[in-house]
Amino acid sequence: MPEPLRRFLRPREGWLSMSLVLVMVLALAWSVERAGWFDLIGFVAPVAFLGVLAGALLGLTRFSVVVVLPLSALLGTWAVLSTVGAEFFPALDQLSRLLVLRGEGLDWFRIVFRGGFAPELSPYALGLGALMWVTAFMAAFALFRHHRVLDSILLVGVALIANMSATFAELFGFLVLYSVAALLLWLRVALISREEGWRTRRVTETMDVPGQIMRSGVGFIFGSIALAWILTSVAVAAPLTGVWNNLDGLWSNVRNQFEGAVGGLSGANSRIQGAFFGASFRVRGEWNSSDGEVMTVASQSPYYMRTVTYDVYTGNGWKSSPGSERRVAAGDRIFPGYTPERPLSADSFRVETVTVEIQRSIGRNIFTPGYPTTAFLPLLLQQPGGLPLLGALQSGVTLDVGKGYQITVDISTATEAMLAGAGTNYPAEITATYLSTDGVTQRTADLARQVVEAAGATDPYHQAKALADYLRTDPRFTYATKATLPSDPSRDLVDFFLFDPNGQIGYCEYYASAMAAMARSLGLPTRVAVGYAPGERIAPGVYEVRERNAHAWAEVFFPGYGWQIFEATKSIAAVTRQPGAGSVPPVAPTSGGDPTKPDFEGKDLGTINGLSSFEPVPGGFGAGGQRPADESRIGNATVLVAILVLLVLLIIWRLLRIRHRYRFLAPGDRQWQRLAFAADRAGIAQRPAETFYEYASWLEEQLPQRRLEIHQIADGKVLQSYSGHSISSELIARLERAWGRLQLPMLWLALRSRLRSLLRGDRA
Repeated sequence: MPEPLRRFLRPREGWLSMSLVLVMVLALAWSVERAGWFDLIGFVAPVAFLGVLAGALLGLTRFSVVVVLPLSALLGTWAVLSTVGAEFFPALDQLSRLLVLRGEGLDWFRIVFRGGFAPELSPYALGLGALMWVTAFMAAFALFRHHRVLDSILLVGVALIANMSATFAELFGFLVLYSVAALLLWLRVALISREEGWRTRRVTETMDVPGQIMRSGVGFIFGSIALAWILTSVAVAAPLTGVWNNLDGLWSNVRNQFEGAVGGLSGANSRIQGAFFGASFRVRGEWNSSDGEVMTVASQSPYYMRTVTYDVYTGNGWKSSPGSERRVAAGDRIFPGYTPERPLSADSFRVETVTVEIQRSIGRNIFTPGYPTTAFLPLLLQQPGGLPLLGALQSGVTLDVGKGYQITVDISTATEAMLAGAGTNYPAEITATYLSTDGVTQRTADLARQVVEAAGATDPYHQAKALADYLRTDPRFTYATKATLPSDPSRDLVDFFLFDPNGQIGYCEYYASAMAAMARSLGLPTRVAVGYAPGERIAPGVYEVRERNAHAWAEVFFPGYGWQIFEATKSIAAVTRQPGAGSVPPVAPTSGGDPTKPDFEGKDLGTINGLSSFEPVPGGFGAGGQRPADESRIGNATVLVAILVLLVLLIIWRLLRIRHRYRFLAPGDRQWQRLAFAADRAGIAQRPAETFYEYASWLEEQLPQRRLEIHQIADGKVLQSYSGHSISSELIARLERAWGRLQLPMLWLALRSRLRSLLRGDRA
C-alpha cells in the first residue's frame, strides 16, 4: 500500500481516536448551545464537526504549517459563514446571506465604537463560530500531526470550563461526557505508544493483552468519574466550590470592562450579558422603549422596582464601584449582619412580601422595591467597594418566563417631618461611597446652592425636595426620548444639560444625573438607581410593568431611614409623603452595628401579596413555606447509586469471566496462567525467550518469602506440559493451596509496582 494512502487509511492514532476527539468537541459544542448565549445557535455543532474533520485530515498530510494555516482559515471562513448564514437567514441565497452578514457586522462595529449597544446578533454568532472552529481544528491537528494527546485534551477542556463558568446553565452532564471521552482517548493513545514500544523491543504480546488493558482502563475511568461525582456532593468539595464561585467576579469584571461589546447578548443564562441594567451606563442621547410586558407585580401599592445602583459619576454616565459578589441562599436574610442602609425606626416603614412574575426574559436582574430583607430564591449580591451596601441584585438561577419570585421588603412610610429631622450623622460607609463630587462643575454646585436658598430649604430633606421640584418644573427643561449630546465628548453631561441652550432637553438619565450631581455638591449622599417606574394597575393589588416603564432616578440617604426616592424627571409624578407632625429627633444608630438590633428586622413577612398563577423559579419557593427538597441533589444521588450498582455488576462480571477462562484449563496450566496474569498486572510479564523455571526464578526474587509456592506452580506447569502423564488429585490440591497463598502477595506486588511507576513519572 502506498505510504500516503496508508497514512490516511490507517493513521497512527486510528480513527477510534478521532471519534473520541469528536465526542470531546461535540460535548463542548452542545454545552455552548445549552448555555443559550443567544437565539439561533444551532450552527455550533456542525462547525465543530467540520473543524475536527479538517484538523484530522490536514494533520495527516505532509503539508507545512505555512500551507496548513491559510488553508484552515479558508475552510473555517467557509464553514462559519455558511452555517451562520443558513441559521440566521434561511430564506436567502448564499450570496445574499454574505451581503447581509457583512452589513450587520459593519453596523455592529460602528455602534459599539460609538459606545452603544448593537442589536445585531449575527456578529456574535460569527465570533463564536470562529472560536469553535479554531478549538476543534487545533484539537484534532495537535493529535494527528504532532501526536500530542494532552494538548488536544487541555485545549477542549479549558474551553468547556470557560463556557461553564460564564453561564448559569446546568452543564455538568456535558463535563462528564467530555471527561469520559478524554480519559478514553488518553488511554487509547497510551496503549498505542506501549504497543510501539513492544514492537521496538520485539516483545510478542498475546492478542488479549491490549484488550485487558482497555477493559481495566475503562473500569478505572468510570470509577474515577463516579468518585469525582460523589466528592462534589460532600463537604470535601467546599474549597473547590469556593474557587469556582470566585469566577463570578471575573466575569463581572469582563462584563463591566466590555459592556458595549457584549450589550447585544440576550441569553438569560449568561454571566456577562450586557443587559440595559448593567454595572454601568453611558447616556446615549436616545431612549428606546416599547409597550411590551416585562413583569407582573403583586403589591399593596405601585412601587419603583430597583435592580442596580450606581455611586461613581463618570462625566457622561454612571458606574458601580468594583466590589465583591456574595451568594445568598433562598430564604436567607440578604444582610444577616450590619448594614447602614437598614431602616432603624419601626414607625418609618412597613413590612411587605411582594410577588414578581416574569413576562419577558430580562436576564438575571432581580427587581425589588424598598429595602429588601429576604428573597425566596438564590441570589447574587453585588456590594460596591466590598462594603455592606446593596449595589445590585441578580438571580442565582435562570428566570424563566412564566415563573416568579417573592421578596420581603421594608417599604418606607417616613413622613416629611421624620426625614427633615434625620440630621447628617452619616455612617462612614455612606460618606466614603456616595459623597464624591468628582466631575461636578463649579457652576453646577452654585446652581444647586441658589435653588435651595430660593426655596428656603435648610435641612437635607427639603434641599433634596427643592432640587427635584426645580428640575421637574422649570420650563427651561424639556423631556424628550431623543436628546442632544455635547459636541465635545470631554464636556460634562450634567453641565451641558443644565446650562447649554442646546442641551436643556433629555430623558430620565439626564434628570437623574443632574439631581444626583447637584445633591452631592450640597453634601447629600446620593446615588442613581435604575429599574422600572411604578406599573399600571390591572387588578386590585396587581400591577403590570412594561418596557416603557424602564427608568433611572436619584435616591438620597437619610440616617435611620435609609434611601429615599426623589423623582426629578418631568414625565413622572413627584413622590409624595405624609407631612407628619412636630419635630422628630434623629434616630440613634445601633451601637457597633449590632446585627441583633432592631429585633423586629427579618422576622415578619408582613402582608404576603400573591398571584394565583405564581410558580417559583427553580431553587425558589413561596414565602412562608417550607424549603423544598434539593431535587438536583436527589437526582444526583439516584444517578450515583445507579453508577455504583453498574460498577459492582461490572466487577462481578469480570470475576466470573476470569473464573470461566481458567475453569477448562488443565490443572497445571490453570495455576501457571493465573500466576503469569497476576505478574503481568504487576508489570513483570514473562519474556518470549524465558523458560518457565527462568521466569519462576525471577519471580522468586521479587517474592522471596513465597519461593516454595512459586516453584511448586512452575513444577506443575512443566509436569503438565512435558511429562505426558495426568496430574494426581493430591498435586492438584497442592497447586490450589499454593496459588491461594500467592494471591495477596501478588496483589501487593502489583500495587507497589504501580506506585513506584507513578512516583518515578514513568510513561506508558
